[in-house]
Amino acid sequence: MHPTTCFSEHYRSDHRGYYRTGGSSTTVLTMTTPNPDDSSASSGRPNRSEIADLAAALVSIPTENPPGNERACAEFVVEWFAERGIDARLVEKPDPDRAQAVAWVGDDPTGERAATPAGERADSAVAESARSPADGRAPDATNPAATTLVLNGHLDVVPAGDRDQWSHDPFAGTIEDGRLYGRGSADMKTNLALGMLTLRDLAPAFESGDLDGSLVFHAAMGEETGHAGTQTFIEEGYGGDLAVVLEPTDFRVGTSAKGVATYRIGVAGSASHASRPDQGTNAIDAARPVFDAVDDYDATLRERADPLVGQAYATVTEFEAGTDSNMGVIPERAEFLLDRRVLPDEEYEDVEAEVEALLANVEQETRSESNGGVETDLSLVQYYAAAGIDADHPLAERFRDLSVARANAPAEPWGLEAATDAREFVAAGTPAIIWGPGELAQAHTVDESVDLDDAALGLDMLKEAVEGVLSDS
Repeated sequence: MHPTTCFSEHYRSDHRGYYRTGGSSTTVLTMTTPNPDDSSASSGRPNRSEIADLAAALVSIPTENPPGNERACAEFVVEWFAERGIDARLVEKPDPDRAQAVAWVGDDPTGERAATPAGERADSAVAESARSPADGRAPDATNPAATTLVLNGHLDVVPAGDRDQWSHDPFAGTIEDGRLYGRGSADMKTNLALGMLTLRDLAPAFESGDLDGSLVFHAAMGEETGHAGTQTFIEEGYGGDLAVVLEPTDFRVGTSAKGVATYRIGVAGSASHASRPDQGTNAIDAARPVFDAVDDYDATLRERADPLVGQAYATVTEFEAGTDSNMGVIPERAEFLLDRRVLPDEEYEDVEAEVEALLANVEQETRSESNGGVETDLSLVQYYAAAGIDADHPLAERFRDLSVARANAPAEPWGLEAATDAREFVAAGTPAIIWGPGELAQAHTVDESVDLDDAALGLDMLKEAVEGVLSDS
């Protein structure tokens, strides 16, 4: 199902249908009732075809970032939950054109009382006074110690690139030989589907009182480019006490991840006609000693290592010169991107100081009485902090033990070389792990795909782990 209309901010259900709340009126929506004969819905057992259908539907809604375009997929997620009687909201911050989706079962994590079918409004003063001053969340009024657990995922995917290189349409959601193909199938729309189905399947346990607290689902915008999607969820009160970031880790439990600082470095030259190259200063030539310095810096960084996430790196990932002028002109400026991978024990201020010192040394070493030397400038494009929690944190140990027993995953502590939104939770003081079915090596590749048997196993394991976490809280 692909949404063609803009859905409202908040949905709630009763026996007559689904109600939009939070606006000036209440609107009844059409309700889709789950088939009571559906074995997966009634027994809670994972149904591979159901997982495949939902994941394929998500893949078929393009959310390439850049430019983003997450809103249509966020609307799909909200409507899917509303049709199943589960509270869900569109969150239009930080960018209303790139809305994201949040849903929950159990207590409202923000402390707001949703409107009843009769249209009663939440008492904002009561809701505000119930919030924890530390993090904006409201404790369960009947059980202040009840846990809020977050299942976090992102809606955006990297661009598909040249579609002629794909064996399957990247946005068709093709299922073949037990695998789902398409951009985002592994990273990470299949795992979004698992989070959605986990909320649906565990909702009855919250309604009966067998589970306390809250289970919150995030479908965030902008993860691939470091936008503040997950950060905004946390700021809006949807943060929680514990979090599982549903990246494709092949069932390994990540307790730490590298960060990354991306810098744009400019190198100055002076333009001249290419028939008189000595009249000017070629910015490409001026950049050569900077590249040499980056190579030396990278060699030094490789001597630094974290036992879980590996080495630090400095890598040039993009270079541009002469593209804004005639091909017969010596370029007056060159620019390149420097990708600096950051270890969990490194501070951003130290990283920035190292890069600044690198450029200052090049400028000084190339300066002479007859030559002003290389001139550079530096700007930060994006920064993702590294993140880490203790490898033996109870949340990590629960998922690790389950993955070893059920998926034959390695038992050793592990971390990710790539950056993830786990950093946003850790920065807010919320312990977070990175876990999910699917292979990280499939992410961002042509013919990206995921094994649907692994996805079905992942759903079963996720529900078991979530029940265990919330039952023990």
